[in-house]
Amino acid sequence: CASADYLWRRRVGAMAAAVVELDGESLSCAQLVLLGRAGTQIALGERAVHAVEASRNVVDQMLEKREVAYGINTGFGLFSNVVIDDDKLEQLQQNLIRSHAAGVGRPLTYERTRMLLALRINVLCRGNSGVSLETLHRMIKAFNAGCASVVPSQGTVGASGDLAPLAHLALGLMGEGLMWDHPAPTSAEKESNAIVEATKSRTWAHRPAAEVMAAHNVTPVELKAKEGLALINGTQLMTALGTEAVVRARNVQICADLTAALSLEVLKGTVNAFHPRIHERRPHKGQGVVAARLRALVHPGAPSELWSSHKYQGRVQDAYSLRCTPQVHGIVLDTISFVESILECELNSSGDNPMVFAESSDVTAEVDGELVHVWPPKPLLRRASSSEMTSDAKPLEEIEDLDSAKDEIARLRAELTRKSEETGVMGFKRQSDTLYNGKDGFIVSGGNFHGEYPAKACDYLAIGVTELASISERRLERLVNPTLSHLPAFLVKGGGLNSGFMIAHCTAAALVSENKVLAHPASVDSISTSGAKEDHVSMGGMAARKAIQVVENVERVIAIELLAACQALEFHRPLRTTEGLEAVVALVRSRAAAWDKDRVMNVDIDAVTELITSGELVRTIKPFLADYHGTMVEEV
Repeated sequence: CASADYLWRRRVGAMAAAVVELDGESLSCAQLVLLGRAGTQIALGERAVHAVEASRNVVDQMLEKREVAYGINTGFGLFSNVVIDDDKLEQLQQNLIRSHAAGVGRPLTYERTRMLLALRINVLCRGNSGVSLETLHRMIKAFNAGCASVVPSQGTVGASGDLAPLAHLALGLMGEGLMWDHPAPTSAEKESNAIVEATKSRTWAHRPAAEVMAAHNVTPVELKAKEGLALINGTQLMTALGTEAVVRARNVQICADLTAALSLEVLKGTVNAFHPRIHERRPHKGQGVVAARLRALVHPGAPSELWSSHKYQGRVQDAYSLRCTPQVHGIVLDTISFVESILECELNSSGDNPMVFAESSDVTAEVDGELVHVWPPKPLLRRASSSEMTSDAKPLEEIEDLDSAKDEIARLRAELTRKSEETGVMGFKRQSDTLYNGKDGFIVSGGNFHGEYPAKACDYLAIGVTELASISERRLERLVNPTLSHLPAFLVKGGGLNSGFMIAHCTAAALVSENKVLAHPASVDSISTSGAKEDHVSMGGMAARKAIQVVENVERVIAIELLAACQALEFHRPLRTTEGLEAVVALVRSRAAAWDKDRVMNVDIDAVTELITSGELVRTIKPFLADYHGTMVEEV
């Protein structure tokens, strides 16, 4: 039985070869999925070159001045108060990668690892990480050569970012650990877009990273100060996996709409529940879009032969699983759009700690036409305590005039400032450590690595998409139950000798129940780590992995319903449905024949699942929706 993940990999592999320019500002979810495909290349945008050079200059200036900044010349987490000697800064970064490469579990697929690397490169392009241009170029060369580290999928708690998975990613780039290895595609295979078909027959293996990089003439990354931390501090694992989940979810949502339309047609339902006026009075965008799609597919102008044969006579209204499809599928569509907006923001966000800025730390904003000072905050004036008064203050009798008084006040203020900066207490950092101001920029510690945004988004996605399978299984029940469909039980002739779709329905029910468990949000959990320094985390990695599994289960359930709806149509022949739905049935029949007697069922389920995951089903129906107002397929 082929996995839906494998089928998705075939879809990614079927895309045309491309070059994606990364600048840290404009990467889309669809582009990141494309970058997962073997053969897709990265080009570095001009803006990114200048941004990376400028931020590295700020780091180098700080080191030359022997200032202190977290993660550059200090330890990490609980060890952030330990200042590291200059001659050990490179070893500090190497140790960070090696010690943090503590992930476990099944490794990410090759394609997902490429997405992970591409996304980290895009974030480095923003110029807030402080890496050198040389290191960035080596990472891009490794990506373009097809070098991808073996990255275990478990071990991240989602703050400070996806540390363990990203450490494994960086470890391979250093020439340590393992990398995926397979023979490179030939030029003819690239030109014919047959890369995936060719690599299917080849043996994938894990080999020492140094050997793989040498075979591809790629030089390992040599980490400079700050660069180890820059490679692992971010939300790239949860965001990359969430991106795959949301792209697949948008595809299967359209497939669910067209499958519901076919089920409605073969169950002799009515399109009246999708009347535009109904949905105008409850103007949720997704609900209106789904209703428009159903109208376009079931009643595009003239009624079908099948509908004309019954005209819904003698019935009042359909069951909720048919009548309420726009309301249920619609919120799923809106959830997908919301999650996509969160993730696309995250794709082009800086999540490092500390962050490097090649600009002034002073911040102003225009309010009501006036320039207002925002940062740094103005100090509050207060009376100094007796303990803060210096012992060498001039006696009052020595202050002879106003000018000498002003000079003494200025001297005392400077003395107080100096002493407050020198005062250090265990567990607290001096401001010069958490905010370094240099000639060409500043370095400041923050918390953008926290994965709550993508974690919550992935949980929302899992909860939303689960409903597509839930309502699909209810329609499937109506198709296979003779009391509800008035068709042969389990959609097969010779019931008893043949079981038809009996266990296919059980499979769908099992997947729906599994999704109910997987839809429990991971991000409501948190656990303290790193000696209570990192005392709240997002669990975003788990949320993203669950979201992909939920979407994969939904793809299977929709495939089973579609098979059943096509089979139900066989019992209405020679009557025909609408042109669009007939095109869908013809596509399904090209992969799975009508069911006249029992045969191995999972082969048909896999075949139709591939039609969904490959995008072929959406491409087939798109022309029948593209000219129909409000279907939104032009965005897919």
